[in-house]
Amino acid sequence: MRAKLLVVVVVLCGAVALAACGGSGNAKSSSSSSGPTKAQYVAGTAGICKSTQARLTPLIGKLAGAAAQILTGGSGAAAKAVPAVEQLQSIAASGLSRLRALPQPAGDHAAIAKFLTPLSSIVDSIATVASGLKKGQGAQALAQLQSDRTLAAQITSAAKKYGLRQCETIFSALG
Repeated sequence: MRAKLLVVVVVLCGAVALAACGGSGNAKSSSSSSGPTKAQYVAGTAGICKSTQARLTPLIGKLAGAAAQILTGGSGAAAKAVPAVEQLQSIAASGLSRLRALPQPAGDHAAIAKFLTPLSSIVDSIATVASGLKKGQGAQALAQLQSDRTLAAQITSAAKKYGLRQCETIFSALG
């Protein structure tokens, strides 16, 4: 059970990283035909993804290593993980905000929106996890992350379909 939860934590932390790098604009972004091409948009997200991933990678490792302690160590172990989870959420939210600011290619709003909903949900979920850890609810916090597996799968699928190759590497590194 602990090993399974550890894998889930690592994968979902990767999902948050993907959220930060693969999520993209919203309907308020450029909707005119003078917007960027898909290739320009993908290049813009790749740069954001690369910088966000560099900041998230150490946190992902830290949280993966803490999962077993969170399950068995009670509220003290859960409290120790709070700063890393809060930082993870902050970085992911910042990356998502940067991506929302990117102009979208005309006609791609629906495809890009396939990122926005699950990515926003995962960023929100990480905030919920931090709150649970603060309350000493380690098992519940890890269960919250585990419940996000469907969202993580949607993000992976959308990244592949839209061609965000830089963001796909986050999951390949996790195995």
